Amino acid sequence: ARERRDNGNTPVNGYGTLAVRVQPSDAEIVIDGEPWTGAQAGERLEVQLAAGTHNVEVRKNGYRIYSTDVTVHSGQTATLNVALTRQ
Repeated sequence: ARERRDNGNTPVNGYGTLAVRVQPSDAEIVIDGEPWTGAQAGERLEVQLAAGTHNVEVRKNGYRIYSTDVTVHSGQTATLNVALTRQ
């Protein structure tokens, strides 16, 4: 029998992707209370999450905090683009 391996391109059942792009690019991204980093300036942060609703906060000193709930569907990518406004 052959073993099936996930090459990173096959959707995992019950999980989807959240792609977040923020301005300013060095703002902190917090998903369900956990901070995420790794995106280069101007690039999207892509996170694999369980299907369902997730809270996303984007914050940076001197700017208003942006908070929203995003629904992620299994095998799909939800996109969120955020431009923070100054306080």
